[in-house]
Amino acid sequence: MAYCNGTMDSARSPFHGAGSDEDSCTVVSVRVETHGEAVLRALQAFRVQGHFFDFTLHVAGISLPCHRCVLAASSDFFRAMFELDMRERDDGGVVLPGLSPTALQIFLDFAYTGCAKITEYNAESVFQTAAFLQAPALLSACGDYLADRIDAANCLPLLALSESYGSSNLHRRASHFAVAHFTEVVKSPEFVSLCQLKQLLRCLSADDLAIKDEMVALDAALYWIQHDTTARLRHLPALLNQVRLHQIPKKYLQESINSGGPLSEPAEGSDIAVKAFEELDCCGGLFPDARPSTTRKYIFVHKTDAPIDGGVTLGTSVIRHTFCYDVECDSWKELSTVPLVDLPGMSLAPFAESVFLTGGCRQGCCRPVRLHISQPCHEATAEAWLYRPGRDVEEVVPAPTMLQARTMHASVAAGRELFVIGGKTCGPRECGSLLAVEALDPVKGVWATKSPLPLGIYYPEVAACRDVIYVLGSRVETSELFNPSLDCFLSYSVFSDQWTELVAEFGHFFHATLVKAVAVHSTLYICDLSTYKVYSFWPEQGSGLWKGEGSFECVGFNAGAVSVGESIFMLGGDYSPDEVTDEVQVYHRSSSKWEEVSPMPHPLTEFHCGLVQFPRHRDPWKLL
Repeated sequence: MAYCNGTMDSARSPFHGAGSDEDSCTVVSVRVETHGEAVLRALQAFRVQGHFFDFTLHVAGISLPCHRCVLAASSDFFRAMFELDMRERDDGGVVLPGLSPTALQIFLDFAYTGCAKITEYNAESVFQTAAFLQAPALLSACGDYLADRIDAANCLPLLALSESYGSSNLHRRASHFAVAHFTEVVKSPEFVSLCQLKQLLRCLSADDLAIKDEMVALDAALYWIQHDTTARLRHLPALLNQVRLHQIPKKYLQESINSGGPLSEPAEGSDIAVKAFEELDCCGGLFPDARPSTTRKYIFVHKTDAPIDGGVTLGTSVIRHTFCYDVECDSWKELSTVPLVDLPGMSLAPFAESVFLTGGCRQGCCRPVRLHISQPCHEATAEAWLYRPGRDVEEVVPAPTMLQARTMHASVAAGRELFVIGGKTCGPRECGSLLAVEALDPVKGVWATKSPLPLGIYYPEVAACRDVIYVLGSRVETSELFNPSLDCFLSYSVFSDQWTELVAEFGHFFHATLVKAVAVHSTLYICDLSTYKVYSFWPEQGSGLWKGEGSFECVGFNAGAVSVGESIFMLGGDYSPDEVTDEVQVYHRSSSKWEEVSPMPHPLTEFHCGLVQFPRHRDPWKLL
């Protein structure tokens, strides 16, 4: 029992004498927490005893007497009936055709007691009754019950049920189940008959569709169409646009086209498949739309150690370290035959199954960033190169030349393009940082100018969170301690081609050259190599909030950072000029824990690294 003190006008009572001040008497408000339950128990008792009934529900020849107040309190349907001037209000009863008597009885039990006995046999009919009567509490309870029991056999029926009756939770969980167990759902008898076009499109468009290879998605689309070719063939183009056709083996795609099925029909859908088949010859490995579940993932690492005489990549004294880490097997593999071009100041960026190398200095510049910056002049190049593993000959071929020569820039894949950002161009050291930004469409082989940076930025560190590119760096090239502060933070929208200067409180001082940026889905992470701490960035209404995510045990300066799925890998680095490490640590975002995995084949610092992933059917590094 709760008491609330206050003052109010009070009627004369035996406790007030003749001279008492009735206008300022103290009043105690009493609130009994169990009063509501007591009223509900009384109403249920009236129902059991048959007292005070004022309304009757008629369903399938059965009459269920009840109380208007209970119906109105539990159902928006009945509340509207009694509030409006409807005939049933005055008739004292209503006929409810099409409802289950058992389900209606369960609704009344719930309305009077707050409890309902839901089983696998009645859950669907109770759900439909609650939806019809607009009883949100019972509808939610039934939806949760059904959602907890979704399997491959009932997933599609429950998805249809949720769409018909508007249960957002059941719809969300059934949709998630269909994506996470797509192969099993396709095998269910209900797939071809109950699966609606929009449901199939929703599954096929999902990046996280759980399939072992893209052939499963193609076969599902064709299987669905063949169930009713006459009515469904017109939907083939829409379905094929969601299938990642370039991730399918060329031979399999050709067989599907020539099989006499839907792809053999002279229609728009077959044209889409034929075009993809032709593009696999010239552009295979350049389509960044592979689903994570269909790929094998590798961390690609490369470093060219310059000879003492300061040469660049020519001569027998140059030492190249090129290897890859198989994430699935926790093992490293040497790639000693890869003839990568690696100029000082060059940028390396993986793109789908390939690796692009852009720019750099052609003259004998020093490779370490501190020494490279101090060069009196830079002979930057606009050249670019492409490494495509798994081709007939392991070679690096020239890629389309950039629009502007640059060195010490950053490059990153976003959307279907490769972006190059910042850096310096040909000329003396005093030349400022480039504002120009350009992007390459690898399939078309064309560079395009993009919106320029809003300000000059040095030591650009970039990461792409889906279709947003984040750039961090410094406004100055050097400082008294060499390490300039991290004071630039920009974002770029691939869709709108617009830059935004972000204001985010970092919390403490960062060195621009000692920060690594990586993206995990839509979240940006920075790893501070000077304090061993990790922070995540959460955009919020144009500003931002940095959140501490813990600390890794130790990592060297100039280490590499790569995100793979939900994890962040920290590789190598140096603790001093004479102490370089080969250690690799992994931060698992789901558990907020770090672990150490297999070390690199060689200790490295200031090296290139990135994620390369192949469809499992054409993995050139699997058997190395």
